[in-house]
Amino acid sequence: MLFSKSQKKLILEILLKERRRLFSKHKGELLDQTIDDLSQMVRNENINITEPKDSSIDWSSRNGKRK
Repeated sequence: MLFSKSQKKLILEILLKERRRLFSKHKGELLDQTIDDLSQMVRNENINITEPKDSSIDWSSRNGKRK
């Protein structure tokens, strides 16, 4: 399953709030590892270009070069 960067940020925000809850039954190593992994994924996407480049050809720049 692939998530967009905004979806990953939302999930990360929710998990961080869950970790801060006093009586959360989800506290522990798995939650911490999941938060760390999602944080790293978001950081990587902020650094790397994740959106596909436009590979279309601009034919208007070829005006008059061929006869």
